[in-house]
Amino acid sequence: MIATSVQIADGYSARLLAMPKQEQSSLLKDNGGTVLEQVISNLPWQDAFTLGCGVDVVTGTSTGSALKHFEPNSNTVKQFTENYRFIQSDEQMNREIEASASGKYNVQGVVINGSAAYLSKVEYSEVSTTLIAEYGSQDVQYAEAETYELTDEAKSLLGNPSEFRKRYGDYFISGVRRGSRFIATYTCKANSVQQMDEFKASFGAEAPEVFSAEGSTRFMQAVSQSSISLTVNVDAEGYQGVVPSGPWTPEKVLEALEWFKKNEQGSPLRAKLTHYSTIAPQYPQSVDISPDIFVSLRQLYTKLWDVRSRYDSCPQNYQDQLKQEYTAFDYGVVANQNILATDSTKLLDYQQKADDLLSKLTDIVARMDFYTKLKNVVPTEPGNGQEIKEGSGQQTWAYGYSTYTKSDAVVIHSTQLNYKASGHVGHRGNTFEFGPNGNYLIVGWQVVSNWNDGTNGSWWKGTDQIILGSYACVRVRSKYDRGCDWSLIIYYVDAKDYQF
Repeated sequence: MIATSVQIADGYSARLLAMPKQEQSSLLKDNGGTVLEQVISNLPWQDAFTLGCGVDVVTGTSTGSALKHFEPNSNTVKQFTENYRFIQSDEQMNREIEASASGKYNVQGVVINGSAAYLSKVEYSEVSTTLIAEYGSQDVQYAEAETYELTDEAKSLLGNPSEFRKRYGDYFISGVRRGSRFIATYTCKANSVQQMDEFKASFGAEAPEVFSAEGSTRFMQAVSQSSISLTVNVDAEGYQGVVPSGPWTPEKVLEALEWFKKNEQGSPLRAKLTHYSTIAPQYPQSVDISPDIFVSLRQLYTKLWDVRSRYDSCPQNYQDQLKQEYTAFDYGVVANQNILATDSTKLLDYQQKADDLLSKLTDIVARMDFYTKLKNVVPTEPGNGQEIKEGSGQQTWAYGYSTYTKSDAVVIHSTQLNYKASGHVGHRGNTFEFGPNGNYLIVGWQVVSNWNDGTNGSWWKGTDQIILGSYACVRVRSKYDRGCDWSLIIYYVDAKDYQF
């Protein structure tokens, strides 16, 4: 059952207050509510957070502070890390989202800020991958107080949990881990699946350590040897001064990283949230929202980041086509985050919008992959006017694609042209033509000799290029004083879907 109000009814609250915690949990589960965790650690810091402020897990918003002023301990011990990883699958992308933007309940990172900005630059497909190189420093422990105490005003509201939640939420931010992050994204695009496989294989099981001069050189050698197209971006947080700017190259990234290490100052990166029941045991550790709703929200926000990444990796013309739909979805989720847990209609609507957009964007990426593969088979076509004589060993000559099983988004149509003639003095011949028709993009073609005795004559291409064009011309000719029987099969897709 989906709750229509985030407030716990007065009678329900009174029953909860009178029960031990274990019985509260049982009652809540029986009524479709959620028992909240006492402490949430490692939550990505949000711009609206401040130490001591409250957090409402149903709306995802920050509230006023219910705590008396406290001074957190000071941390002087930091840990430094460098990490390198390739993103080349949905599973790896979702793990990246989980690490940088995922929260708890409805306290999720849906706004593009410093910690998660790089996610929208990630691209991956059969012929593309993204290398993420990250340098970071972070406090080993949270800066937090030994004890926390409610203000007198907050204490006076404990008997009215609904009003307390309204003012102060469910949790307070009890700790912060400060640090700095420098993230470089290297988007790598190949001309073929084979090129991409060779490129990735050159590093073995480990991603290259491009933050060293040696590792960067090795990486660029692999890029050059595999004819990889490279785009580099940098995102950073937790520094003072003006970070160097692009356009970025691997060499300039190293210069910027050196500058960053000298100027990192630290900013809040991770938050620790503590439930009010830890300092006020009589306060209900629960909300009347089904756990299934929070699961649905987490799935929606993960898809939001997936959509952003896919959209940003699309060519501009396809971004323009989807701009209105994409903007309405992205802005809509951000603007309505505070009501999605309690408005089932809106939640379902945005879930459907996410699925629709992700499907369209995934199809575009699949067609881009296919288009790249088509460019690689163009050189397999015979030259214009190159005569090919039919022999007893080969009756079909095929070029390009007649089918494609990697994605249902690639829909291939076909048409067959036939020419059959009986014997006649001299040669019999025909010119097969398909198009020109701008509505179609040719992805494959076959010449078929319908005789199998080696006497059908010869054929040749009558244009420079057929695949990736809208026009095909093939000429056939019989042997002298002989008939012939030839077919030309053209395979094509709708050109409007392949404007790459």
